[in-house]
Amino acid sequence: MNQKILIVDDKKEYIQTVMNFILKEAIPHALLCAPNGKVAIEIARIEQPDIIIMDWEMPEMNGIEAIKYLKQLPETMDIPVILATGIRLTPVDLKEAFEAGASDFIRKPLEETEFLARMNSHLNLAKYIKTIRQQQDVIAVAQQKNLNEKISELKNRVAENETHRKYFKDILETVVKRLEEVEINDDSIKSEINQIISKLHISVKNFGIIQTNTNTPDDNFVRNLLARFSNLTPQEIQLSYMIRNNLSSKEIASITFREEASVKVARSRLRKKIELEPDTNLSNFLQQF
Repeated sequence: MNQKILIVDDKKEYIQTVMNFILKEAIPHALLCAPNGKVAIEIARIEQPDIIIMDWEMPEMNGIEAIKYLKQLPETMDIPVILATGIRLTPVDLKEAFEAGASDFIRKPLEETEFLARMNSHLNLAKYIKTIRQQQDVIAVAQQKNLNEKISELKNRVAENETHRKYFKDILETVVKRLEEVEINDDSIKSEINQIISKLHISVKNFGIIQTNTNTPDDNFVRNLLARFSNLTPQEIQLSYMIRNNLSSKEIASITFREEASVKVARSRLRKKIELEPDTNLSNFLQQF
């Protein structure tokens, strides 16, 4: 793909000189031009040139002002800018140019060999930066896909747990209702049945205590946690969220239909996986995400 070069100067003859230098190389570049910094910014935002050759002294907006503005915009901040001038030639001027964000500084009148060498050097830099950005985009898309898959799996797991919890709660309520309807004449047996009913009432109540929002990780928590620990599984992410909400191993076991001992082992493995110090409280640590 042809690389784009934006030439910015209020003097047409200078723009023509730069174009002639570039055309002599017989490399198919796309050449753009602008009469001042203000127009250059608009062209840069739309065309995304690979490099900008910018004059310093121009009407409406000079080169330094334009560079500062370009470096504030996400879509143009990585574009290399070579600042050219025949007036601002002191070390102080050089310092001002680089502090503004210029990638290079070249004196007018331009010397063809020097100009082309610097331009090609920055074009190669622009190509490298673009490659890095494309790689970052690919990685970002892959990470987002992985994140979405983990969030989806988490939601499915939570939905399954809620279905199971409701199913067992309904069974317990049915058992309690049937026991309450049974007529028993033997006082000792009746007392035992009442104790069982009382315990079942507590179990039914416990099934409804822990609400879904205490064990369903929100998207922000998942993103923040995976940004730090990308190797966590959906099960470990859900466990982390429940620990963050100060649920005990017993409560987590009840929600996830696992043995309490199994939950304790999972907590221990989680600590090792995130390399947590032995004296650091896991729940407090997870509060930051």
